[in-house]
Amino acid sequence: MMVLLVLQDKTVFNASQPEPQVIAAAIAAYQNNNEKRQFRSLPPLDAMTIPCITMVGTRPIFYLVPVTEALSVAVATGQCPEARTTIVRCVTSLGHNHRISQGMETPEYRRVAFQRFLAFKDLAKEYWQTFIV
Repeated sequence: MMVLLVLQDKTVFNASQPEPQVIAAAIAAYQNNNEKRQFRSLPPLDAMTIPCITMVGTRPIFYLVPVTEALSVAVATGQCPEARTTIVRCVTSLGHNHRISQGMETPEYRRVAFQRFLAFKDLAKEYWQTFIV
């Protein structure tokens, strides 16, 4: 089972917005997990929230992406999903007095980012426990 996605931002045109890649990868992980479950004669999951991390430069962004069967089918068949999907995103920053481009090269930013990594690990574990087979 894929229970966490860590993605490198590979966009060519808009490297500061990795959300489309994150969402696509989460849907693909959900589909892959259901294929593995069916191979083991387990019922497919109706929904799964997949924790994701991506890096924009040296700045981490954390996501919780809920994927449902309806969303998966809509994407697979090229249709617009009927229900709205709300994704939780946490962008690490130092506040209003700092440049948005600052990242891990700044000791203060590094401290905040590592605190977020640790908090996200605990949050992600809550979702893992439900789906570990």
